[in-house]
Amino acid sequence: AGWTLRSHSGPGPRRSLAMAYDSQRGVCVIFGGYDGTSLLRETWEWDGAVWTLAATGGPQARTLHAMTFDSRHGVTVLFGGRDRQYFNDTWEWDGTTWSRRATSGPSPRRGHAMIYDSARGVTVLFGGYNYDDGDQRYGDTWEWDGRAWSLRATTGPGPRYAHAMAYDSVRGVTVL
Repeated sequence: AGWTLRSHSGPGPRRSLAMAYDSQRGVCVIFGGYDGTSLLRETWEWDGAVWTLAATGGPQARTLHAMTFDSRHGVTVLFGGRDRQYFNDTWEWDGTTWSRRATSGPSPRRGHAMIYDSARGVTVLFGGYNYDDGDQRYGDTWEWDGRAWSLRATTGPGPRYAHAMAYDSVRGVTVL
């Protein structure tokens, strides 16, 4: 029915970060972003009452990356983003440690969206852009199974970036 301010302490103001909800540990996880001066490399967790700085290492500082929680493997998955370069690396956060899992798969990009399809047990990535690659906007669909990325489609919705997706578990579909 309304918004309630829950905390005044925790991460400072930032934009272009990524957030995912870890349903197994009951925490929201955020990584990265830009505070107006610097790119950030912090991992913060919110348990509904308190923010905790969980890590200051792991992936390189970045903005406009995407994250989702993989409930089959119990990890938060991070892909892509940008600092001075575009990234195509895949990282997983287990609640304690970041591990780089892949540097191949979707091309380097930012502004893409990701969700976790719990019925099929895969992370789904769509779209994004890369100005350094001829101002490329993407309309491809990729899936991460916890081991490798697979290109699933190059047709469907038109290329886009800065969009949002959600997984509808009742119907078993990804909504863009």
